[in-house]
Amino acid sequence: MSANGNLVSPENNEGVPPELLAWDAFVSAKTAEGRCHAWLALVCGKVRGARAAAVLIENTLDHTFVPMAVWPKASPDMGRLGPVVEATLRDRRAVIKPVAESPGTTQIAYPLMLDDYVAGVVALEADCPENEVGEVLREIHWGSAWLANLLAGRELSEAVSARERVGSVLETTAVALRHGKLRQALFEVANTLRQRFSCTRVAIGLVSAATVRLITLSEAAVFEKHAFLVKAYEQAMEEAHDEGGAVRTPALAAADSPSGARVWPKHEALRAVSGAGAALSFPLMMGAQAIGVLTLERETALFSDDDLVWLDAFGALVAPIIEQRQAAERGAFRRLGRDARQVLEKIFGPRHLTWKAGTAGVLLACAILVLVPVSYRVSARTVIEGEIQRVVAAPFEGFVGAAYARAGDTVKAGQPLAQLDDRELRIEEAKWSSERDQYDNRLREAMANHDLTAMQVVGAQLRQSSAQLALVTEKIARAQLSAPFDGIVVSGDLSQQVGAPVETGKKLFEVAPLQSYRIILQVDERDIRHLRMGQDGRLVMTGIAGEPMDFKVAKVTPVATAQDGRNFFRVEAALAEASPRLRPGMEGIGKVEVGDRSLWWVLTHSFTDWLILSLWTWLP
Repeated sequence: MSANGNLVSPENNEGVPPELLAWDAFVSAKTAEGRCHAWLALVCGKVRGARAAAVLIENTLDHTFVPMAVWPKASPDMGRLGPVVEATLRDRRAVIKPVAESPGTTQIAYPLMLDDYVAGVVALEADCPENEVGEVLREIHWGSAWLANLLAGRELSEAVSARERVGSVLETTAVALRHGKLRQALFEVANTLRQRFSCTRVAIGLVSAATVRLITLSEAAVFEKHAFLVKAYEQAMEEAHDEGGAVRTPALAAADSPSGARVWPKHEALRAVSGAGAALSFPLMMGAQAIGVLTLERETALFSDDDLVWLDAFGALVAPIIEQRQAAERGAFRRLGRDARQVLEKIFGPRHLTWKAGTAGVLLACAILVLVPVSYRVSARTVIEGEIQRVVAAPFEGFVGAAYARAGDTVKAGQPLAQLDDRELRIEEAKWSSERDQYDNRLREAMANHDLTAMQVVGAQLRQSSAQLALVTEKIARAQLSAPFDGIVVSGDLSQQVGAPVETGKKLFEVAPLQSYRIILQVDERDIRHLRMGQDGRLVMTGIAGEPMDFKVAKVTPVATAQDGRNFFRVEAALAEASPRLRPGMEGIGKVEVGDRSLWWVLTHSFTDWLILSLWTWLP
């Protein structure tokens, strides 16, 4: 050990084992990246045939995983570890993937978990036998504990930074709420932002009719709207508004564009006029629409990604405030009253014959809508079901061994539908049969020796093994799934899932008879009040649209089911005459005749019901 605490002296590394050099680099590393690189060298030194390795951690800005350290060195070929890393992030577990292009080469990815999410991934590619993969995973598992601690500390630091950021954002947002007038509030916000970011000047503009108009400048309560500097600010803001995102110039290295820094001519012109060293324009978004733009300027220091994160949080809070203040100061009710008076003057005043004729036409149409009755029919989505429908479920957990039928097939009673894999069950049957015979022999020996204690113990073991054998035998018998009666397979197709696992009780097939059907109408809860037993209707199925069928409502159930955010009641109906091409599971549209209503009621009753319910909800 050297005098400065290193394992080896940095002046003379000749003859020192590589592992000792890696340990020395790990101990003496001053940064997390250096320690990760040294740790990778240690792990790869213990893995026979190691070819490449990397440690990837989550980037908090865009939530992507980027390399923190690579071994032996960074190269474009490291991208071949991408699929195994993606599989680990998707499955949240260690993934072992042989490389098809290189027999004998294995890729391993191990997730670094913090609580219940993946904070990092260790990926490695090595030419190692399959029996050594477990040792590699063990090395990574035991050696990655310090990495988890490092990431936990990183998360804690980010949480503290986020808390401080939220506090400062809320303080700045509170400034916008201190004043009743929007212009004065924006002036205070601009001054606060100037101090917060150490800017020379902060400008705020609002969007109106797809153009940006400068509203306030920091430290300038009054400014000339037609000044050249004001025009430069507005042009730069419109450039950011057209871009739909933050614009900063000069850009940080490899921050705004991977192919090089993008040039923003309007911002460069603004810098030339104002003399600022750096400028940043940030749109204030309200949903997908920009309602304003912030422009900040500094003398020398560039704007960082942390500044963008802070402005993003601030913009999300202040944009609704600005939108509400604008709406409050527009005087919408006064404009609405003025427009209404103008319309009445055109209708009842002189001239404006077109308005008068249009009004007469509207009144005539309203009279027709109110006075002319039409036949009203309640439409509902319709499904054909068998009058008797049986479910064939998985009797136990296992794997699909074979499939003999699928949806649409006609089957006979007892006909096999599918077969579950029973190879393990048969092995288990042989095991319990052997154990039963062994315990039977032991029981006979105990009875011959008159050993009562052994007889009781071995007798219990014999009964247990016999019960287990009977259970396994029953499972083997139930591994074959058969049709319960003559009919048609309504649902279920295991032909593409041979070898797939199934769970106990999982529905595999539905079988319905071909002789009788029932019609199921899914009626919206808004229309269920119109339906009664015995009402007539017509049904058109999707598969046989050219053959409408008559039916009669047989039963209105009082139970509602939720679907697509709405409630539907199940209504059963009986067909007057079923088409021979009708099959269970077919869908269509059924319409029930409920009587005559006015055309106006037919067109507006849905909106009227909604309006009554909304008023009832909001009224005290």
